[in-house]
Amino acid sequence: MLLPKSSCLGGPVTTRCDGNSCPMTDLATARLVLEALALEDARDLFAVRGDPEAMAFWDWPADPNPEATVAVVAEMIREASDGHAKYWALRLRSDRTFVGLCDLSEVRPGDSADIGFMLVRRHWDQGLAQEAVMAVLEYAREIGLRSVYARVHDQNERSVRLLKRVGFVAVQMIPHFEIRPGVFRSCRSFRKTF
Repeated sequence: MLLPKSSCLGGPVTTRCDGNSCPMTDLATARLVLEALALEDARDLFAVRGDPEAMAFWDWPADPNPEATVAVVAEMIREASDGHAKYWALRLRSDRTFVGLCDLSEVRPGDSADIGFMLVRRHWDQGLAQEAVMAVLEYAREIGLRSVYARVHDQNERSVRLLKRVGFVAVQMIPHFEIRPGVFRSCRSFRKTF
């Protein structure tokens, strides 16, 4: 369940902008604040994107250095400003510790979007990813999306279990999916319909 920002943090729901990006609704849950991704979040995001274990089931290898993560975040912000995606930095409400990232990409207004999430390893197995995903799904429903899709690498059982817990159903097994030029993995596609 989403909690109104006013009941969580003592103030109204807020938005953040970077450069030309569109205002984006911040979200809050019992333990997390989800804020529009900003370039300043890149240093914290490198804790995930620079970790080979955390990136094992992502489509791209770990970032080699913080500068690479800055470039990725800049591209994410451009996508968001174009209206094609929404990226939230996840922080603990208690002390503002960076937890990870959750996003809606390939946004097709009034229809569907794809969801993604990544957490710093020390925050795994605490239910925080599920909490963030549920908040973003509620937001997707509220803005009129009818479906949200997720694609996971076949052996990523942790993400598969999370998706099933929040109501996603398996749609398709993709045995030879090109995750990046010349690199193929078996993937599974899931869908949640509102």
